Amino acid sequence: MADYPLRGSTQSKHSQIAAEKAKQAAEESFKLGNPAMAVEQAFAALDLNPKLPMVQNYITAYLVHSFASISTFCKKKKKDDTLVLYSILFIEDPCSKDVDEATIRKHYKEIALLVHPDKNDSAAAEGAFKIVRQAYETLISRHRNRGRKTAGRRW
Repeated sequence: MADYPLRGSTQSKHSQIAAEKAKQAAEESFKLGNPAMAVEQAFAALDLNPKLPMVQNYITAYLVHSFASISTFCKKKKKDDTLVLYSILFIEDPCSKDVDEATIRKHYKEIALLVHPDKNDSAAAEGAFKIVRQAYETLISRHRNRGRKTAGRRW
């Protein structure tokens, strides 16, 4: 009977070690240019140890890079990337009438804080921060231009 506490403690320690290794694997995957695999590895680390420091911020940075690659693809194919830009800011329903400049700004501030290089030591953080800033500026500009166009119309 005395084995149970020891076994649980040992298993917990192994989970913590495995979670840390998964977090390191996520970083290596990102550095090798595979943000999708980095996301998978980071989620595995989170599953193994939900209290692992910074892993949620890492995931956010990796996802921002993944969305940015979709945006780049859209631009190459001369397709509208607006929905992808909203995804970068984690705005779930961009077609909602509730999405205004204040909503865009609020999401920008939240995501920028998560991926800011001073708050996130991931290799993906600095690039993600720049991507988030660019998405914010583009969406605000498009939102303002759309407002000007519709304000000048007379039906």
